[in-house]
Amino acid sequence: MPRTKQIIYNQQNPDRENGSVPAVAPKIAHADFNKYEDPSGEFSSSEFKHGLWYIKHKLLLYKILIGFLIAWIVVFGGYAIITLADYLIFGIVGDLNLQKQLTAFPNYTNIQPKYAPAPLQVQNVTSLPGGSTSFDLTAQVSNPNKNFVVYFDYYFNVGQDKTPVQHGFLLAGEAKPIVYFGLKGGYPGDVNLVLENVAWKRLRAQVIKDPAVYQAERLNFVVSNFSFTSQAASEGLGANVVKFDLKNDSAYGYRDANFVVALTNGGGGVSAVMPLMLKDFKAGETRNIDLRNFVLNLPVSDVQLFPLIDTYNKDVYLAPAE
Repeated sequence: MPRTKQIIYNQQNPDRENGSVPAVAPKIAHADFNKYEDPSGEFSSSEFKHGLWYIKHKLLLYKILIGFLIAWIVVFGGYAIITLADYLIFGIVGDLNLQKQLTAFPNYTNIQPKYAPAPLQVQNVTSLPGGSTSFDLTAQVSNPNKNFVVYFDYYFNVGQDKTPVQHGFLLAGEAKPIVYFGLKGGYPGDVNLVLENVAWKRLRAQVIKDPAVYQAERLNFVVSNFSFTSQAASEGLGANVVKFDLKNDSAYGYRDANFVVALTNGGGGVSAVMPLMLKDFKAGETRNIDLRNFVLNLPVSDVQLFPLIDTYNKDVYLAPAE
């Protein structure tokens, strides 16, 4: 039986009619753009690669930008909506309340006493023997305010008369005797202290944090070797002899270091007061003090000093070189 010739159709090679395996088509070499060189020299291979990368990823970059803008709008738009809602719910009421507060004026007359300094405290207004024919008028005055210094004028009323006006001051929290020395005449009966022109000076915490410490560092005076010799034992001097050593144990020297010397008896009361004035009292210096008192039969057991030094006045200090 004769064989029939089979015709095999090859789609890639329709002209071949034999049944052999068609020839493999040659591979087409792809262009390597990394090796591209612009003949004109104006377009480098690196710029070409960057441009090609941008073309390939242009759609992705666009989607990223759109996503970022949407997130931005959602976050900040949501914040704006929440803020607006908060103002509509609470802010308008708050503004109305603030407007009412601004139109209401506080009564500063009632507030002022809360911040004003407390008044001075005066005690023990009396007279003490100052000599054979004179008296010293004294009163214990206290400044209860820890952040105020007070300046004032004062005088004593003695019956129908009054002493000359003198100037005084008290540091923050200080208590000391206010004295008029040497009132002539007989024993004064009714004695009163009058304070005038009282002026308060607030101490700023930004400048002086602790006034008590500030003052204590500058008024550090030490009394030692005190002795009192009465007239009867003073070997013909005709006066009581008061002696003690006074040391300026601070780091500050003073042009005029003035004191009130109080002679106290065994019960703690004041028997007599005396003035003490020292010129150019240097830091660390010790002075030998020798005072005379002409009061007969004066009971004395100890001595106490009250500085009359305004530590807030820079003119009272000696210069460091002095």
